[in-house]
Amino acid sequence: MTSRPVAFAAFALAAACLPAAAQSNGHGNAFGRYKSTVTASTRDAAGHAPTLAGTGVRNFGSWLDDATVQDPGAGFLSLGFGVYKTPIYREVDVPAIDSGFGVTDKLQVGMSVPYYVVNVPGNPASHGFGDVYLTAKYQLRAPSTTQTGFAVIPMIEVLSVAPPLGGSRVQWALPVSAERQFNHWRALGSGGWFSRGALFSAGAIEAQTSKRTWLTGALSWSYSTHHDDLSTALGFHRSRVDLTGGITYAPRPQIALYANVGRTISARDDNSASFIFSTGVSFGLKQPF
Repeated sequence: MTSRPVAFAAFALAAACLPAAAQSNGHGNAFGRYKSTVTASTRDAAGHAPTLAGTGVRNFGSWLDDATVQDPGAGFLSLGFGVYKTPIYREVDVPAIDSGFGVTDKLQVGMSVPYYVVNVPGNPASHGFGDVYLTAKYQLRAPSTTQTGFAVIPMIEVLSVAPPLGGSRVQWALPVSAERQFNHWRALGSGGWFSRGALFSAGAIEAQTSKRTWLTGALSWSYSTHHDDLSTALGFHRSRVDLTGGITYAPRPQIALYANVGRTISARDDNSASFIFSTGVSFGLKQPF
């Protein structure tokens, strides 16, 4: 079997800046993205390539975010390191850059992009910039301890490689997020659609365990909407579920250190994540006025 990975930002509960629980007004941050699938080819018992229709690609995607936004003029910058392993390849993302900036009291814009190195046994390593996500989070209602907040997050996704059957590298996605805050913890979730053919939903619980420490656990699901006979023949499932947990520590009010680990917990195939790890540091950017 040969394979060619499609580089996507590794799914991680990366606290892109100080968690909302760390600040009285609850600044928003993106909590992660799914790893995409890989393309693959196979041969029958006689060594002949099958004549099945399809690409051998399952398009998965997920986005987990809260419903709060940065104050106007404030923002964050996150620099991370990630490892993503499947049965057939390993990807290292370094640096993985994530950022956000408050434009108005209801609007936050952001960008994320990793630099990846992929190793596939029997093939030379490949590297380059991964998929770029350009986001604009608009808050519909602010979350609090008395009401659930909501936000819509339209985004542009610039793929690092073109789709297998041609088409534009520029795609889009539309997540909708919800958040409810409680005493020392909060719940958040997102759901939506990626135009390249993926439905998703994800949720997380974040708990403050001390003045400077937070624990987070998340569950995410994605479904590939495109029927693909070759992918079915290769044994690639049309849906997947990932479980991730992490810890965030804030040594100073505007600095957060994070580490996360996870894996796919649904039916396994060559696209499943056998190991997901990320770590890094996030800096809160104060208002210039």
